[in-house]
Amino acid sequence: MIFSDQHMHSDFSGDSDAKMSDMINSAINKGLKTICFTDHYDPLFPCYTPEEDNIFDLDTKKYHENAVIIRNDESIQSKINVRIGMELGIYPKVYEMCKGIVKEYPYDFIILSSHTAGETDPYLPSYWEGINPIDGIKKYYEEILLNLQNFDDFDIYGHLDYCVRYTKTTKEQRSIDTYKEIFREIFRIIVDKNKGIEINSGGLRKGNLNEFNPSPEILSFYKECGGEIITFGSDAHNPDDIAYGINEACEVLKNIGFKYIAEFKERKASYIKI
Repeated sequence: MIFSDQHMHSDFSGDSDAKMSDMINSAINKGLKTICFTDHYDPLFPCYTPEEDNIFDLDTKKYHENAVIIRNDESIQSKINVRIGMELGIYPKVYEMCKGIVKEYPYDFIILSSHTAGETDPYLPSYWEGINPIDGIKKYYEEILLNLQNFDDFDIYGHLDYCVRYTKTTKEQRSIDTYKEIFREIFRIIVDKNKGIEINSGGLRKGNLNEFNPSPEILSFYKECGGEIITFGSDAHNPDDIAYGINEACEVLKNIGFKYIAEFKERKASYIKI
């Protein structure tokens, strides 16, 4: 079984109103042993409207102050291991900025995520206007590869096929067979750098596919390419969604051949049999 949720957000993220205390209590009630807050920091994110400018900036000073309080609170830590990380949005324009952000405070866990390609979020219909879906998907994966070639300070890469979550594509257009050589290189770098990926259940709750991100076929190819480090993340932005799909994720991973799930503390992985 999996008793660890390594990807969740609180009201430190611009797209969540959830209090950390409510998230922690929900995780305790659901029987989890370990959670990690990974609030959004997408520096210079190309926001959707001028009113949303800086929505994905993170007050790292206040975030760290809260982390210290939680880490030292025995009344919390005696019930559940609560760790503090970050979901860092990456794209070429912010490589140098992100290197400094990661080193600013002692985080437990860094998820590197691509929420854009060509400085546009695939969540937006405008990303897909005038472009063949295969080309739009390929553009997103090619930028992930570029990010991996230029940025090292992370632990796992988040929701690798996020780009297909919010657009209508056919199974053939999404098939890894179309992008296999890109993924082969993506996974070669991830494995060589001793990094990992996640199985993210956000796609079961939102978007068009009702599927984990990345898909089981991408997870299988990761395993085929020598990938072993994998975390579970609900990508919860509210208490109800913590651990969403965790039992299904366990079955998917076991069927593929994964034997262990990873969790992180002080940027070091430990492995729990599933």
